Amino acid sequence: MGDRSAGPRTGWRICDATRGHSDAARLVAYAEKSELGAIEVLWLRSPCPHRSRYRDLNELLADLDAAVAAAEEDRSTRPFEIPHFPPEK
Repeated sequence: MGDRSAGPRTGWRICDATRGHSDAARLVAYAEKSELGAIEVLWLRSPCPHRSRYRDLNELLADLDAAVAAAEEDRSTRPFEIPHFPPEK
């Protein structure tokens, strides 16, 4: 095994706490801090923000909260009704 020094954390898993620990859909994204200090994200499921690079973890989590809220809002409206016509004779 290689020698590992204890340093600041540079990678995170973002999980959905409403899912069980054995549920694969619990994992929402992987996030990693780059050498330049930006946080780069690999989104694994929807809803997710359109961005994949953030200045800090708080900005990332706020963007994810907004994406989830927008998706819940969209599902609360009635779908467009499809007109039905009688068969032609």
